[in-house]
Amino acid sequence: MERLVVDGFGKSVSAEGTNVVVREYSGGERKTLYYVPAESLRQVIITGKGSITVDAINLLAKNQVDVVVIDYRGEVTAKVSPVEFRTVKTRREQYYAYNDGRSGYLAKRFIEGKAKNQYALLGTLAKTRKDTDPAAFEALVAARERVRPLIEQVAAYPDAPVERIRNPLMGTEGMISDIYWKAVKEVVPAEFGFSERSGRNATDGANAMLNYGYGILEGEVHRAIHLAGLDPYAGYLHADRPGSNTLAFDLMEEFRQQLVDKTVLAQMTKGIVKPSDFSMKEGTCRLSDDARKGLLRDVLSKFEDFTATGDVRIKWCDLIVSQARNVAKYLRGEAPSYEGYYLRW
Repeated sequence: MERLVVDGFGKSVSAEGTNVVVREYSGGERKTLYYVPAESLRQVIITGKGSITVDAINLLAKNQVDVVVIDYRGEVTAKVSPVEFRTVKTRREQYYAYNDGRSGYLAKRFIEGKAKNQYALLGTLAKTRKDTDPAAFEALVAARERVRPLIEQVAAYPDAPVERIRNPLMGTEGMISDIYWKAVKEVVPAEFGFSERSGRNATDGANAMLNYGYGILEGEVHRAIHLAGLDPYAGYLHADRPGSNTLAFDLMEEFRQQLVDKTVLAQMTKGIVKPSDFSMKEGTCRLSDDARKGLLRDVLSKFEDFTATGDVRIKWCDLIVSQARNVAKYLRGEAPSYEGYYLRW
């Protein structure tokens, strides 16, 4: 199964029989770009200015294909998902768990997965720079060693209702991330002006790429949570906010580093993107169309790569679904524990 990416201006998505059709209108002419059986798709990503018909949405929903709309900043602005299934018991337990120890337990597992992936990526970055950039190597190794005891600190928090441990847990997570991003700064070429992780309103090219990459990842994680029968808006680690996909943000923590951070760093250090690919507009750094398309292509390609979990090789996109289902199994009492995924280093 594949993803269909509809990017740019003047494109429309419609249905013809059992097929999804993408057409482009330009200069008074209509050109067919894609003609794809709906059953062969897993997701449609729309970025740019275009349109989609109700018939196309119905056809996609019938084939369990979700539609994700991403803006230029990487924010997921809309999602259209098929009707939920197998949700009653799962969601009932998901909501109950917020007030018992399961919520704190899962929050800890999400942070452990994230921190262990940060630890692993710092090791990978250090290894590849040992001979070529000794100063960066030393900084990365030192940061990695500072992260280790903080991971143990996360594990030591009690399995209490998340509201009792969220503040100290997020405090530890903040310390780990501060160490991580300061070390990553040693790797990003100076001409990109990266000084810190700035969050939603990107102040430089690195942050703009990270935000866009995380938006792509959010769409993939949201799909996995839907397939697992979970409510994407009822998370544990991230506090409730109206319209916020808090469970998607929770589960994303395990996958940011290996799928997005590594891809962004590779593009910047290998010269695939350059400072000229970015511009400031209304106080926010924006990617050029070419840089945005290149990042979209590489992150989606990464989803189809294989990784290892135990003795099993699995695609990253399938692993994300598996982890969402593991959360649901734990909440329903069908599994005694949940382990956040991290790449062993």
